[in-house]
Order: sequence, then C-alpha cells, then structure tokens
Amino acid sequence: MDLEFDLAGAWVESQAGLPEGWVLDSLQCASTGLDEQERSDDWVAVAIGPGGEERRVRAADPVAALNALARDPWPG
Repeated sequence: MDLEFDLAGAWVESQAGLPEGWVLDSLQCASTGLDEQERSDDWVAVAIGPGGEERRVRAADPVAALNALARDPWPG
C-alpha cells in the first residue's frame, strides 16, 4: 500500500463525509513535546465548522484518524 495515496484518498473521502459547511483543516501528530510522557504515535484529524467550532478525532494512524472524523456520529 502506498501511504501517500492512502492519505490523499482518505483526505478527499473525509472532506466529502463532513457535514455541510465543515472543512477538513489539518492532520497532526498527537505528540505535544519531546519528553517521553509527551510523545505519541497517534494522529489527530481536525475539522472546522461554519461558526469556527472545531472537532478533533484521534486514532492510531493518520488514515484511521481521517476516516473516523468523517464516520463518527455528528450531532444534529
């Protein structure tokens, strides 16, 4: 599997799965620093809503984070 292709495809699918007005903003490593207790292998996908609200989903790999963002239940 080509990770670059998987990420591009997951990004497109995630954006398409978001509610109207929401935009896929970023994909971030979950580490918050270099100290052992701040390190993480997890990834966080972030979407921004029409009113500036933010939704974050954390998963063990970048594709899973993007997929979860679009597939997790949304209020409303």
